Amino acid sequence: MKKVSKFHHSVTENGTLQLRIITEYQDDEGNFIDHKYSIPETPLYPAVMIGWDKKSRDIVAAITDKITLTAFTAEKKEPTGIGPEEIITYDRTLNDFCRIKIRRITRIFDEGKEVSKKFHLSWINPGDDPEGNDVLSKAIAEKLHTPEVISAFNIKMQEDVDMESQNL
Repeated sequence: MKKVSKFHHSVTENGTLQLRIITEYQDDEGNFIDHKYSIPETPLYPAVMIGWDKKSRDIVAAITDKITLTAFTAEKKEPTGIGPEEIITYDRTLNDFCRIKIRRITRIFDEGKEVSKKFHLSWINPGDDPEGNDVLSKAIAEKLHTPEVISAFNIKMQEDVDMESQNL
């Protein structure tokens, strides 16, 4: 049996990075047996992230950029407490190949009280045009989706297609 550690990155509705370490337990052939998640960690000092992985540092660089923060502040809405209101927020998670899963959260408030909450999932894959997405998702995609990441993602997708066609 062996133990493998992986990082699970997410960016909250409030625009902060959360990193969880996933400890995966595998048999001797590398087959998944079980896993456990650590508690989420957020960098205390985003400008000084000694000991954090490169992806975490790149995500923080993307979401703390001055232009991105200004646009995020303008995009972010808070309920006023007056009448019915619809407020949309987003949170994001990233997988090993930098696919960004975006969860749009639509809340309806009436006189400041939340009366409805719905979710919608979408993705930004490496190589996709991030235009039309929320500010932070777009900034993360622009920072992380390098030519190397896009190439690795395309190779992985082709391997998955080849494996699937062999299993038919």
